[in-house]
Amino acid sequence: MADFRRWLTVLAVIAVMAFAASAQVGIATGSAGGPLSCNASAAGAPTLRPESYTDFVGDILITCTGGGTLTLGQAIPTTNIVVYITPGAPITSRFLSGNGASEAVLIIDDAGSSELTGATGFYGPNAPQVGCTYAQQQALGGSQCPAYVGVDLSGHYQVAVTAPGGTTAAANVYQGKLGDFGNGNAVAFYNVPILPPATGGVSRVYHITNIRVPVPSYYSVNQTILAFVSSSGNQALPLAQSQATIGVVGNFMTAAVTNASSFQQCIPESVALSANLTFTEGFATGFKTRVVPGGSGNGNPANNTNVLYAAEGTNTSPAIQNIPGGNYGGFSQDSESGFIFPGFTGTIGGTTYTAGLADYGTRLKAVFTNIPAGLTLYVSTTSAAVDNENFVVGGTSLIPYAVLVATNSSDAIADGSPFKPIPATVEGSDGLGAIALAAGTNGTATAVWEVTNANAGATDVLTFSVYIGYAPQSPTAANPYGTPITGLPLSEPTPNVALSYAPEPGGGSFTTGSLQGALPTPRFIISKVQSGQWVTIGLCQTTLLYPYVLAVPNEFDTGIAVANTTMDPFNTTGQTGSCKLYGYGVSGPLSATPVAAQPTFLGCDALQNSPEPGVNCFPIVPSGQVGTTLASNAFGNFQGYAIAVCNFQYAHGYAALTDTGLRNLWSSYLALELNNAHGTPRVGVAGIEALRQ
Repeated sequence: MADFRRWLTVLAVIAVMAFAASAQVGIATGSAGGPLSCNASAAGAPTLRPESYTDFVGDILITCTGGGTLTLGQAIPTTNIVVYITPGAPITSRFLSGNGASEAVLIIDDAGSSELTGATGFYGPNAPQVGCTYAQQQALGGSQCPAYVGVDLSGHYQVAVTAPGGTTAAANVYQGKLGDFGNGNAVAFYNVPILPPATGGVSRVYHITNIRVPVPSYYSVNQTILAFVSSSGNQALPLAQSQATIGVVGNFMTAAVTNASSFQQCIPESVALSANLTFTEGFATGFKTRVVPGGSGNGNPANNTNVLYAAEGTNTSPAIQNIPGGNYGGFSQDSESGFIFPGFTGTIGGTTYTAGLADYGTRLKAVFTNIPAGLTLYVSTTSAAVDNENFVVGGTSLIPYAVLVATNSSDAIADGSPFKPIPATVEGSDGLGAIALAAGTNGTATAVWEVTNANAGATDVLTFSVYIGYAPQSPTAANPYGTPITGLPLSEPTPNVALSYAPEPGGGSFTTGSLQGALPTPRFIISKVQSGQWVTIGLCQTTLLYPYVLAVPNEFDTGIAVANTTMDPFNTTGQTGSCKLYGYGVSGPLSATPVAAQPTFLGCDALQNSPEPGVNCFPIVPSGQVGTTLASNAFGNFQGYAIAVCNFQYAHGYAALTDTGLRNLWSSYLALELNNAHGTPRVGVAGIEALRQ
């Protein structure tokens, strides 16, 4: 929120820190205050997210002292105040009407803060917050927001009242107008009354807040942002200092896929943890809740267990987070909303917006692509579990937390829809609640989580779980679930998940050229791609090496056998599949000069009843049975070695080389089990179970 943020722990030392001054504050000395003099300063220079189009810059404070005493009952002179942001970037504070009236505000003497004493009665920081809209500022020179010189109850302070001799405090919250000056990088406040503090020891503060800027394309990491203040009108402010540093750009958020698991397509899974999605803020205040947590101690209504939920139900809000410069128990830095002023609202596209109130907290998005057909993808409905039975979502806990709010491909809803966490329907294997995502026809699904708790004093990390479920697929399928990392061929696209803030232009909520108006707030851009593979599912295969195979017509032959041992006493899932036999060697009679064989022999005669004629060299081998063939059937005239790739998990091979007719020669051996071409070892049942655990 508009910083508010950095400076608000000190509200007592007024003479030293003028930005903390409210109202006509300080204790009047009775001496003359000298000529009117004003200085612009920043309440702080918050760190801005390089991905954000709508981050708040620091509050700007114009502190004035001195000046002559005005005549009681006279109209207070007015000025026009314009704030320019540089380097120039179009201010993205929300429009509340089509004429450029915005959520940016100027607050006189921090009305409504009640933090300091000065003028007695309902004036200064004790005054009720009364708005003066842009339309009222323009009407007859601001006559719809009348301000006359009055006096407080003590008689020591001149104050602004609505009528000569009256006692009602004049309007003190002025609405900013965008677009009148600069290239969209300025906000103007018209006909603001300038009542000199006059008396020594007293100051007057004009507090400007709710200015948002777009960081992408305009600023770079570590770049500082400045504000320049100018004044014009029948009472121009004499600004001795007109420049202030109001922000610095921080580091990018980082996101990654961690703890990704591998699975085998022949073993069924149900809500099994596949990977974690980890989001790490680029600096300590990168993740923000929609508003500050509730509780009377934070300037919010008492007995409000979750202001977040209450405020998310509509774009209008009760008078919460409305203390100028309020620190809210240290939570002000972790809020997407600024100074919330219900007096300035606007209805655009059927939705009513309130000045300073964001549509939602920081949202984090995962877009899953290449989801295989037949596989169910789940995500956790919250970030990693919080071990605290008293934990309140949206409460004052400093444990970072986020909840699932959208599962649609169109990203977060653009109109600031009500905050409605999506409840879990199943439990993931790691104990978190989860819900299945509906993949579109293109194999894509989206999940969006919203931050509900954050810690401004630490770098927050939010971790979400991804789960999968599927029935065992036929091992004869060449590319099960699209991820045959252990099989051949490798032709299917790899499942991937892209991680970012939300909403962003790719979600369809807005375009990069649209910076103002009724757009989602906050909103972001994907400045750099952050993605990873969220699952790998391998073929259930065994690869066997027959190191010496000989086939010479009418002289020698080799019998090749494969046993499918997926039927066993260990409750292994029975699998049925065929084998491909690849021969490497030479062809031709032994007595003749050998001719180099083709790199790979494929093919069997029709008698083998191959499920893939001309390719596989065994019939389908059922679980618990043995398939056989002869090298002469597979390769003809051949000597060399052979590799069998079998589409079931536990294959074992045997070969016997004999002379024709079994007259004089018999030699046999067991085939060797190989790691497959992608480095996945074939292990026994116990080993597989150990790996999976």
